[in-house]
Formats: sequence, structure tokens, C-alpha cells
Amino acid sequence: MSSPVLNQDIIQEVLSYFPASKIGKFRLLNKECNKRSYESWFLNLNFHRTNYISGYFLERYERGYKLDTSFVHERRDLENKGVSIDFLPQGEGKIKACDASHGILLCVNDTGIIPEYIVCKPTTKQYQIIPNPKVGRCDKSLGIMVTGLNPFRYKVFRLSKSPGMNRSLRTFACEVFDSDSFMWKRIKNLRLPRTDGLIFSNPVQASGFLNWISRNNNVIRLCLKTETWSFLHTPNVGIFPELVRYEGKLGVIRHWINNNQEDVHGLWVLKSSFEKSWIKVKDIKSIGVDHIVWTPSNDVVMLSSWDRVCLYNINTEKLNLVHTNKDFASYVCFPFCSDYEKIDLDSGRKKKWTYKCKLVNKAQRGAQNIGIFNLLYGYSVQNFFS
Repeated sequence: MSSPVLNQDIIQEVLSYFPASKIGKFRLLNKECNKRSYESWFLNLNFHRTNYISGYFLERYERGYKLDTSFVHERRDLENKGVSIDFLPQGEGKIKACDASHGILLCVNDTGIIPEYIVCKPTTKQYQIIPNPKVGRCDKSLGIMVTGLNPFRYKVFRLSKSPGMNRSLRTFACEVFDSDSFMWKRIKNLRLPRTDGLIFSNPVQASGFLNWISRNNNVIRLCLKTETWSFLHTPNVGIFPELVRYEGKLGVIRHWINNNQEDVHGLWVLKSSFEKSWIKVKDIKSIGVDHIVWTPSNDVVMLSSWDRVCLYNINTEKLNLVHTNKDFASYVCFPFCSDYEKIDLDSGRKKKWTYKCKLVNKAQRGAQNIGIFNLLYGYSVQNFFS
């Protein structure tokens, strides 16, 4: 007798009560479960039932010099529940990187002589000041990725230039901070071909990699597990490639004009993390000069321009205005999704302290043993000559 087949709707209904951190495991069950779990209706239902918040941190300079950072809920009819970065130590903290899926920000306070690097979770108002990387270098790009939940663990990545390095945009010093060891370490430099260069931007996180786009439309990838670099070409169709994350995978959007003289954005997705082939997913009709900067679900894209942020439903072709900017000032947008569960930011530092204590105790025991040996040895020698 064959086992009964569960209805997919029942599976999705049950999954909607699970936290986002658990749903990832169920996405491996089958392709339909994976696809439907990324649809906007499911994500909205899941966020409502599990008390998640989804939106965007927007940074802009008022009157050209005063930094303004605000959080905007994805749905304008809902409050942001006090989500902000105002709880950070006094100073002008700038958001430099974000792990959007886990609600973790990397901020830098550069008002002093030596900048402070701060990792925080805005929904629980927790923060941790991490050690400074090697000074004397200029940050070019920063990234952060959560690598473990129990215990909580993350890595911070830094691309920088030092005065003695090549002035071109082809060689960069690379450092990684691991919360487990609570230390920075230098890894292999990023070296680009002579005919290429790096476009400075926030890296796109997907499948354990941080990804940048190069001037020759190539993807520059860093695997944070192996801490190694790799490169791949984007699809040779259209112009202006932009990297996004789609259904957890790396995606690229390229623009062209179709046979009907319509502006179209084509979306491709990397077949798998360790392959270099792309799969065409869909075409998205352009609705203006907005750039596609985020795909919160597989049927909704986030569009951003100098004066607005909006969500566009590809299936219904409806536009939902999220935020408008009345001033003539461009802003940086950081997608953000988080729960309200506290995390143990000090787990790595505790582990490091425990390890040091063990070394000290071992050294003390060794010293005690040597002292006892010397005492017995001296006593034996004294008796021998007496």
C-alpha cells in the first residue's frame, strides 16, 4: 500500500507557523515547496504568524551634511515598532553592511580618530563593538554574514586599500573577522585582471557567498566558508547587469529593449552555488528609471530611484509606494528582515576567554609541578651530601 501524498496547501499552512530559520530545511523537500515558500502571500502570512518584521533602512544626508537613518516598514499601513539604530553608542553611526535575512547590521562610527566597528540587532537593541582591523587602510567594501544560529556566529569581511598598494582598482587587501575567534585575520588579496576593475558597492549575499559586480560585467565571489575567491561571467544579454538574490540563490538582472520596443529587465539565476551556468527565470517589464535592488519574494521586486522606494508585483503589475524622498538627495537602501529573539553576541568572546583561562591554568599547573620537582630535587641533593 502506497503512502498517502500530503496536499501542498496543507504543507504550506503548517510551514507558515515556523520561524524563517527553520523553513530553509523544509525548502529541500521538493521544488514546489521551495518555490511557494518564496511567494509574497506565504512570506506575509509567515511574518504575521511568527512576529517577524520586514522593511528597509534608508540612509541619506539632509542638506548635504547631516546623516539621517530611518527604518521604513514594507507595508505602509503597519508601524515599524520602534526599529532604529538610535540605541547605538553616541556618535554618527553609518550602516555599512547588512545580513538581510537575519536582521544583523554592521555599522561604523568614524567620528573619532579610530573608527568603531559595531555589529548590532536593531529589533532587540543589542550591539557589540568588535576589535578594529589594521589601521592605515581605507575601507572600500564591507560585508557581514551570519554563519551559525546556535551558537550565534557571524563573519565580517573587509576590502581595503593601503597607501603602499597599487593605486589601480585591481588589487585589494582582504580581512575577515570571525566572531568565534573574536579576531581579524588576513586572507589572500583580491587581484583582478589588468583589463577589469571593481565597482564599489555592497556585496550581495547568496548561498554562503558574497558577490560583487566588476567593470567588465563579471561576478567576483568570496566563499566565507573556505575564504577563497572565484569569478564567473554574467549572461551575455542586454546591458547594465545588477546582482540580486532570488529564492536564496544569486541572480543577475540585465536590461534591454525587446521587439515591441519595450524596456525589459531579464532575470537569470545561478544554477547552483558551485556552477557557472545561468538559468533564465523571467522577464520584468520596466516601469521607469527605477533600479531593481532587492527581491523580497519571487513575485515582487523592490525598485529604487532618487525620489522613491516602491514594491512592484510582477504578476499583478501593481505598484506599492513604500517611501518618497522630497529632498534632492540620493539615499542608500538596506533591506531588513528580523525576528525579536535575543541573540548571544558574546559567545565567541566567551569561548576565547575560556580558552585563555585553560592555557593559564595549564601553565600554572606546569609551574607548580616544576616547583615541586625542584624542591624534591634540592632536598635529595642535600641529603646525598650530608
